[in-house]
Amino acid sequence: MKARHSSSRAAAARSARGYTAVEILMSMAVLAVGVIGVFSMEKVTVASNLHAKNLAIATHIAQGWLGVLEAESTVWDETGNGLANTTWLREAPATPTWFRPTFVAASSFGPDFDELGNPVIKDGSYCVDLRISPFNGADAEKAGTALRRVEVRVFWLRDSVVVTPALTVPEFPCQMAPAQVSLQDQSRFFHFVYLSGAVRQAGL
Repeated sequence: MKARHSSSRAAAARSARGYTAVEILMSMAVLAVGVIGVFSMEKVTVASNLHAKNLAIATHIAQGWLGVLEAESTVWDETGNGLANTTWLREAPATPTWFRPTFVAASSFGPDFDELGNPVIKDGSYCVDLRISPFNGADAEKAGTALRRVEVRVFWLRDSVVVTPALTVPEFPCQMAPAQVSLQDQSRFFHFVYLSGAVRQAGL
């Protein structure tokens, strides 16, 4: 009976004295690790959401350009004018390569788009390059049966880029020429979305 009373008194004494400094420090360390983990996960989540938003906007811009080029092909006739009636299809170089379409004030449309995907005159957050390649030759165009492959490249600046002193990151993506964007070193500055389709001559 005495032993039971003495052990209960000892337990009561231990509980009354509270936590030791070591126990408190260990608890704080565990809490700190948990908080740091939560903050790290939050940072990754925010970055992933931002990239998903940029990807969706860039895809929408690329789809919009494909639609514009398809609509423009309806005035690509076989009467001898060829592509003269078009605005952007006729800008394509003879040798298929990436080129930057011009901004057309009449339609308020061009290569630059703001952070919400709206076309702007210049200094947009997204930039568009085009590459147009013939499927069949000049004879098919004379016959009104020509087809051309159209590729749309939409790109925007990465959040952080490691650069060498010889390279300068542009403030806006369209400040870099299409040929430079295609180079391996400069392409590291950007995220890309590529879409492709085909347009056909109105004579079909």
